[in-house]
Amino acid sequence: MKKLFGLVLLAGGLVAASSVAPVAQEREDRTLLSHEQMTAIINEVSGERAMHTLLELVPYQRVRNPAEYDGPFQESTVMANLAKEYGFDNVTIESFSAGQAWQPTQGELWMTAPKSVKIYDVHDVALSLATLNASGDFSGELVDIGAARPEDFDAQDLTGKFVLSAESVSGLSQVYSQAIQRGAVGVIGVNAIGAQRALDFPDQIVSTGVNAQDGKPAWNAAPRVARELKALLARGDEITIRSINQTVQVPTRSEVVHAEILGDGSTTQEVAIGGHLYEGVIKQGANDDNSGCALTLEIGRAYIKLIKEGKLPRPKRTINFQWLAEISGTNYWLNAHPEKASRIIGDLNFDMEGIRVSQSRSYWILQRTPDTFPSYINDIAQSNMEYIADISRERVRFRGNGYLPSQLVESARGSKDAFYIKIDKHYGSSDHVTYMQHGIPAVMFITWPDMWYHSSEDTPDKQDTTQYKRAAAVGLGSLAALSEGTDTMAARIVNENLGRGLARMGESHTKGLGYLADATDAASLAAAYRDARVSITHQAQIEKAVVDSASILYTDVNAGKAKTAVFSPLIDRRSVSLLDEVAAAYQLQASQRGMTLPANMGEPVLSVAEQEAANLVVEQVPAPAGGRGGGRGRGAAGPSLPTEFNAEFRGLLSRNMTVLEIRDFLSGEFTPLPIETVMAVLRATEASGSIKLVPRK
Repeated sequence: MKKLFGLVLLAGGLVAASSVAPVAQEREDRTLLSHEQMTAIINEVSGERAMHTLLELVPYQRVRNPAEYDGPFQESTVMANLAKEYGFDNVTIESFSAGQAWQPTQGELWMTAPKSVKIYDVHDVALSLATLNASGDFSGELVDIGAARPEDFDAQDLTGKFVLSAESVSGLSQVYSQAIQRGAVGVIGVNAIGAQRALDFPDQIVSTGVNAQDGKPAWNAAPRVARELKALLARGDEITIRSINQTVQVPTRSEVVHAEILGDGSTTQEVAIGGHLYEGVIKQGANDDNSGCALTLEIGRAYIKLIKEGKLPRPKRTINFQWLAEISGTNYWLNAHPEKASRIIGDLNFDMEGIRVSQSRSYWILQRTPDTFPSYINDIAQSNMEYIADISRERVRFRGNGYLPSQLVESARGSKDAFYIKIDKHYGSSDHVTYMQHGIPAVMFITWPDMWYHSSEDTPDKQDTTQYKRAAAVGLGSLAALSEGTDTMAARIVNENLGRGLARMGESHTKGLGYLADATDAASLAAAYRDARVSITHQAQIEKAVVDSASILYTDVNAGKAKTAVFSPLIDRRSVSLLDEVAAAYQLQASQRGMTLPANMGEPVLSVAEQEAANLVVEQVPAPAGGRGGGRGRGAAGPSLPTEFNAEFRGLLSRNMTVLEIRDFLSGEFTPLPIETVMAVLRATEASGSIKLVPRK
C-alpha cells in the first residue's frame, strides 16, 4: 500500500509539472540548439548507461594480467565492442609501440616482528607498490626517518634497513633516493599529497611511482598505516619488514580506440571528442579518466539514436571519438593521421567527469582555451553548460510554478544535488593541450577538486549518475552545435561570441577599475591607470580574435572571414568607450587625492624600465641538432614568474614580441606583473641559451 501511494504521488507530480502552462523562455534558458532539440537530448542521455560502461571498464583497480599485453587491453575491448553495438562508424583499435614496461605479478608487504601481519598486497590495493621493477624477497629492520631532512638521514645507520617516511613533504622518490644511497634495503612512505589529505582521508594512497635501484622496493602507505607503524616504533617495538616482489617485463604500447559518426559528405571539415582511457597502462581510475570515456561513449550513443529518430539532423562534419592514452596517445594518433589533423576544426576533451561534486567539495569546470589561442569554441561549451545549470535549478521568482525548475535534469538513481559549475581559465596537462599544439582549438571539462584524484580511492562508488546525465546533455548539445556545419549555426555561434565577449570585456573593465580603487598614492595610481588600460586593450584584442576564429565555421571560409571582419572595428569602439570610462575614473581618484591631471591624458607615460622593455625583442634560439628547443635552462635556479603565468609565458617567447608586449599580454590575461620581474626572468632565460634579447629595429 505504501508503494502504491508513492507511485500515485509520483504520477501526480509528473502530471502537475506537465500541466503548467508554458511561459516564454528567459534568456538563460536559451542556447545554440532549439528548445525542442535540447529537450530531446536531455530525455535521451542516460547517466545510468554511462555508469554501466564505467563498471565494465574499471569495476575495481587491478593489477593487469601480463597475458593482456599480448592483445588489446580490457578497456580498449570494452569501448570498441560497445561502440560497434551502438552503431558508431569505422570503429578501430590502433596500437603504437611504447617500448617495455614492468608489470608486478606478486607484491606483498609484511610485518614479521613483533607479530606477523600482512600490511599490503598489490592485488588488494594496486597502488600500494611504488616500484614495479623490484623483484626479490627482502627483509630488514624498520627505522623512522622523521621529516626526512638531510640531518635525519645522517643521524642513524640505514644499512640493510627499511626506512619509514610518514612526515616528509619532499616526496617518496626523493626519500627513496636518499635512503638507498645510504644502504637502505627499501622504503615505506606517504606521498606528499597524501600527507596533506591525511586528516580527511587517512586510508587513501596517492599514486606514486619510483624507479627501483638494484631491485630495492618502495611501498606507498596510507597515512593511517604509516602512523600506526610510527607509533609502534615510538613505544620501543622493534619491527621487521619483509617485502616479496615478483615482476615481469612486458612489451607495452599505446592503444587508441577510434570511432566515428560520419558527416553527410558535404564538407571535409571534422571535429573531435573524447577522453583518455590510460595514464600509462598500470594506473586505473574511475573518475580519472574512465569517466570521460564512458561519458563520451554515451554522448555518441544518444546522438546516433536521435539522428535515427529525426530529432537531431545528421551533422555535416564527421565526428571523431578518441579514447586513448593521455597526451601521448593523442600525439601518436594525430601524427599518424595528418589528414585528420588538417580537417579537425575543434575538440571537446572530457577529463574526470562523473564524480559527485558535492561530496568532493568540487565544481564541474569548463577550462577555456588560453589567450594565446583565442577561439570560438569556448562559448559553445559555456552556453550549453550554463543552459543545463539554469534550467535544472529552482528559482525563487518562479513561485507560481511551485518553484519547479524549468526542466529537471536528473538520473533515475542519481543525486538531487545542484549543478555546481564554473567557467575557468585554461589549464593544461590533458589532451586538449595536445590538440592545440597541433593547431586545433580545444576545451576541457573537468571536476575539480577531486579528493580521490590519482589515489587508491578513485573508484566507481564516488560517481553520480545525475552528474553523468547533466554532463552528457552539455556534451551532446555542444557537439551537435560544433558538428552541424551550417551557416545558420555559424552565425549563431558568432552572436554567442559577441555577447559573451562583451561580458568578458566588462570583466576586464571591472578588474581595471579595481586596480585604481586599490591605489594608495600618486605613483601607484599612475601604475594602476596603465594596468587598467592594458586589461581592457588586451581583452579587446582577444575578442576580435575570437570572432575572427569563427570564420572557419562557415561553409565558405573566405566568405566567413568577410562576415566576421565587420565586427573588429565595432569591438575597438567598445574598447574606446571603456577606456574613456577608466580615464574618468582615474581623474576622480586623482581629485580625491588632491592630484591635478591634464585634461587630455592620452597614453600613460612609460617608465625608464618600460621604455627599455619596449625596445627589446625576444628571439627564440633554434635548438641544436637532436635537441627539443625552447627548454634549455628552464629547470635552473633563478627568478621565476608565478606558476599560473608560465605556460602562456613560454608560448609567447616564439612570437617575436617585445618584452613590454609580453608583460602587457600576461598582465592583461592575469594580473599586473612588474616589468622588472619579467625582465629578470627573460635575462635568466637568455643566460640559459634558449632566447636572445635584441634591440628593436
